[in-house]
Amino acid sequence: MKNLGTIVSAVILALVLLLYMCTFQVRFTEVAIVKTWGKPAREAITQPRLYVKWPRPIQTVVVYDKRVRVMEDRTEETRTVDGKNLLLTTFTLWKIKDPSTFHENFPGGVEDGEKKLRTTVITAKHAVTGRREFSDFVSTDPSQRKIREIELDMKDVVAQDAIAQWGIEVVDFGIKKLGLPQSVTTAIFESMKSHEQAKAERYAAEGEATAAKILADARAMKTRITSEAIRKASEIETEAEMIVSEYYKEFQEHSELRIFLDTLRTVREALRTRTTLVLTDEQFPWNIFDEEARRAVPSSGGKLNGSAVTVPIPGIEPATTPTGNPE
Repeated sequence: MKNLGTIVSAVILALVLLLYMCTFQVRFTEVAIVKTWGKPAREAITQPRLYVKWPRPIQTVVVYDKRVRVMEDRTEETRTVDGKNLLLTTFTLWKIKDPSTFHENFPGGVEDGEKKLRTTVITAKHAVTGRREFSDFVSTDPSQRKIREIELDMKDVVAQDAIAQWGIEVVDFGIKKLGLPQSVTTAIFESMKSHEQAKAERYAAEGEATAAKILADARAMKTRITSEAIRKASEIETEAEMIVSEYYKEFQEHSELRIFLDTLRTVREALRTRTTLVLTDEQFPWNIFDEEARRAVPSSGGKLNGSAVTVPIPGIEPATTPTGNPE
């Protein structure tokens, strides 16, 4: 019985070993290439399940992780087209797109492919930066900065060689760190400060010129409006004088009425505001309140029974009759 148990155990172990040597599993995150006598198959295995193969050395399997990888290059100093130095650090998101092409170019493994990709990234970084101006990277004006455009240019340069020659797909590319060398930082910022100061002075000069123009236009408009107002007032005054002259003609024939109206106007103007007066009704022009004085005012045309009458106002010469004798 002991020998039977040993034999069964040996058989089971041999079956497990044979199963291990003749099968392989592909996970959903992997791709596999089966090599027969060292020659890789044309098509890679991408479907996740258990597969059967011949044991070594007839067939071997190379498995690659097909998930996206992150590669960060080292920080290097590079120069722009206008002679400014920059410190750039980039990152690359990549994955194995064509396992057969990748294995053909890098049989040593993923590390060899990443090393080649890193060299290509560094070359593209220097080449694209050398075609760009410093203001495309660093500027106080957001419209001048073109970081994303530069990243896409670098990605295109890297992706052209990666997918065609090595079976690598560049998923994304970006600038992780952008800096300036210590030797040129001060000079660059002083230059930027001077440039912005010149812009500020230009804006101030333009503002002063605009303000001066606005003031000049306002003064010219004020002169025109004032001249027009004076002209209009002169016209109104002339028209008023013409109208008044017509009234004066009437008053020349009715002088007593003119004096009476002037007296009323004087009283009205004096009493326009709240006023307290202590006067007698004998003083001009307050004698208008004297009943006898009011009775002396002619009721029509300044004539009374065919004779001129006089309102007794102290300090004023009495009116004369048509014959020239005082009343």
